[in-house]
Amino acid sequence: MHLDEEQVQRLLHGELPPQAASAVREHVAGCIDCRRRLAEAEREENEVHTLLHAVDDPAPLRVSAEAVAVRAQASRVVPGPPVVDLAWLRRAAAILIVVGIAGAAYAVPGSPVREWVHAIVERMGGRPGPTPGPAPGESPAIGAGISVLPEQKLLILFQSAEGDGQVFVSLTDEPEVQVHAPTGAASFTSSADQLLIAVQDPSATFEVEIPRSAPWVEIQTGKGQIFLKEGERVTTKGSKDAVGGYLFRLAPSEK
Repeated sequence: MHLDEEQVQRLLHGELPPQAASAVREHVAGCIDCRRRLAEAEREENEVHTLLHAVDDPAPLRVSAEAVAVRAQASRVVPGPPVVDLAWLRRAAAILIVVGIAGAAYAVPGSPVREWVHAIVERMGGRPGPTPGPAPGESPAIGAGISVLPEQKLLILFQSAEGDGQVFVSLTDEPEVQVHAPTGAASFTSSADQLLIAVQDPSATFEVEIPRSAPWVEIQTGKGQIFLKEGERVTTKGSKDAVGGYLFRLAPSEK
């Protein structure tokens, strides 16, 4: 498996735990695609820093003495056009370039680009409006999430027909358990202690993110328990990959 954008950004900004960061670096060392993505992210961030520096410190406008004399003479005869604020135009152009480069990374979890763009807009005297979230009762199009509160148990149950579907489980520092899936791959029903996933596409791949702080989380399929986290102890029937996640078959073959 390759690194996703969140892992790239967290590695770039030193936000991964030491053990996870070491595993990710080992993966990057042996993966050309991930190494290229990391290099591109570093280059884009350097470009944004350079542009932000240009906005804070605009280059002085050099005007020759001859040009000043000619303009002064012309102003005595014919009113000239309105003076254009070149410094403001320089700032506006820099903002457009920053937004153009950072547009793709604006929504990446863990990326600092969102804060940079907001800071630039505030310098120009305006503030961005609040980002609209989903209406109450709506679920994200690509999956579902459920909060895990302290001292609470959670059972994640996959109801699935036989197929080649997979489940990838990882531990995160986020406060919520989250399940991601392709659009239309499943329907989700949640309660205080259970998340029921009715699989509609037996070949789909699901991603389950579990907080390290969660006290007790169990994952079951039609074949029984495949993952259990009790405090810091993890019991699993899956194989562990290079970045610390666990991979399972939704419907393992009978032996």
